[in-house]
Amino acid sequence: MKKIYLSFSFVLLAAFSLSAQIVWDNFEDSRRGTYGFISGTFIPYGENPAPGGDNTSLIAATYSRNPAEAFDVIILDAQMADLTDYRTGTRSMSIDVWSPAVGTVVQITLENSIIALPDNFPTGRHSIYTQTTTVAQQWETLTFNFIEQPDPSVSDTNVDRIVLLFAPNTNTGDTYFWDNLIGPELADDPCEGVTSSPNVFNDFECNQNVNFTFSHSGVNFRRILNPDPNGNTSDYVATYTRNAGEMIDVIVGRFDGNLSINPTSTITMDVWDTAAPTPVLVSLQNENGEVILEMTQNTSVSNAWETLTFDPTPVLEAQDISRFAILFDPNTTSSDLFYWDNFQLNGVTAITDLEVVTDFQASPNPSQGETVFQYNLKDAANVTLSVFDMNGKLVDQILSENQAAGAHQATWMADDLPNGIYFYNMLINGATASGKIVLNK
Repeated sequence: MKKIYLSFSFVLLAAFSLSAQIVWDNFEDSRRGTYGFISGTFIPYGENPAPGGDNTSLIAATYSRNPAEAFDVIILDAQMADLTDYRTGTRSMSIDVWSPAVGTVVQITLENSIIALPDNFPTGRHSIYTQTTTVAQQWETLTFNFIEQPDPSVSDTNVDRIVLLFAPNTNTGDTYFWDNLIGPELADDPCEGVTSSPNVFNDFECNQNVNFTFSHSGVNFRRILNPDPNGNTSDYVATYTRNAGEMIDVIVGRFDGNLSINPTSTITMDVWDTAAPTPVLVSLQNENGEVILEMTQNTSVSNAWETLTFDPTPVLEAQDISRFAILFDPNTTSSDLFYWDNFQLNGVTAITDLEVVTDFQASPNPSQGETVFQYNLKDAANVTLSVFDMNGKLVDQILSENQAAGAHQATWMADDLPNGIYFYNMLINGATASGKIVLNK
């Protein structure tokens, strides 16, 4: 089975000015904190409108200001560690921004959420940081400058809220795209040192191994604190409210590579439904969005967590499952609320788990362009070794042949490919498994 949902370690910047910081949200594999109050329209998972330049990510956030609010805000909550270095300028926060105009001010305010109220400025505001866009309709990375400390009584260790403002003190209704929010480390990061489980697509905690690319519901699909820990002990889950204006309201995403199914595979998802029974549909699709398989299960309890199990085995032979769609209560105009969590594939196989293979290695990894695969076969076998990019596109078929028992070696040369994450797939006598290579030339 292709092991496409391997650990994506949380990114830390190496530059001195950003040392020890964390990625708060890149809308792909690193998401920390929870979004609270939002004035405008915030769509946290959308396709990057112009990948390139300072931001080559596939996914970014869309934000349209509410022109009725002079101080339109996005609020992100999590307890931060000591902020002394940010207040003194030793460390700096940054964000990638696509703005429709040059000269747009972007502001970050760090607050204590208990003390800071909407109408009591400056109380509770620990520090304010700003930067201004210098280009229009293209990406740039803004590194924020400390401006002032409105409430010096808020200590450097008692801040738990980031308030993000685009064009503060204006009434514009412009639309912005943003990504890769780099900010202060957390006081207690539960994912620090945790290795991502290989079979979990997304648990909205330490396993976030798929990219959500579209949702009709906008701000109503996001990561929140679990409102009901009975039956699901996760700290964080997804909230989703159907868009009543869409008969086919949908969440669309892509796997980190192509999904492969074995005869014992199941796909499961924990769901909390306000009005059971409700059909939940999971669609497996190819790169063009063409449906390969639709699987439907019905919720059976209201206002409680339950696990829905889907059967993907009718498409055992499919080699191009790279996208998915999730539909809650399709073909209706309901506006019901759902929570969901622990979207995963069961029955994952690693190459080292294949009985015919021993002593498998793919090195060096990270690779500078040349990767050597070494392995032993216990018996003669038909072997295909292929490499795919993050979109599930085949970039190289290294070999496809019948091989005798014994030691084998194959080399992948990636001189012409861009840096990034790639997935190798080994098909041996019909059994499939895979792993990840980081290309860093």
